[in-house]
Amino acid sequence: MNSNYMPPEASTIAGYFDSLYGFLVIASFISCVLVIGGLIIFAVKYRRKQEGEKTPYISHSTLLEFLWSFIPFVIFMVVFVWGWWLFDKMRNAPDGALELNVIAQKWNWDFMYKSGRKTSSEFFVPIGTPVKLIMTSKDVIHSFYVPAFRVKQDVVPGMYTTVWFEANKEGSFQLFCTEYCGEGHSAMLAKVNVLPKDKY
Repeated sequence: MNSNYMPPEASTIAGYFDSLYGFLVIASFISCVLVIGGLIIFAVKYRRKQEGEKTPYISHSTLLEFLWSFIPFVIFMVVFVWGWWLFDKMRNAPDGALELNVIAQKWNWDFMYKSGRKTSSEFFVPIGTPVKLIMTSKDVIHSFYVPAFRVKQDVVPGMYTTVWFEANKEGSFQLFCTEYCGEGHSAMLAKVNVLPKDKY
């Protein structure tokens, strides 16, 4: 997708999301043109030309009625199957993924590694490695969102939720909380630092 209106693609799954989004934009645009264009054409063509004129009788077309129901159905089913496949791909981390624990709280993110190391407001992952995040909250519902990775998952008190990604670009990427969690919500930020494997 054009980087002018989408964040950079920095994970292996980001391109799949952008393709689905692009398809939805194009399909919506074509539908809008057909519906609004048809409305304008028919409004002009069949407008009343003089007072008392009767609207001409127009017989129906079975083929046309079938097509305007069947074609949207096919498009909706394509989007459903595509979205379900992508959802399933996003939710099931590969075996052997690097696991990190994420703890959300007003208004900060803590990250714990299997080694026992703990960081706040930033965490580090190696490039080209699947990373599974096991997340919970200490207080209210938060939402973990990294736009460049196209991953988003609610973080809920009293339970664990998971999400995974595989970064394919080195650099530092912004993490947001996208569930309103109080007056410090907008400041609940963190960074994901993607490092070369030999520097991780």
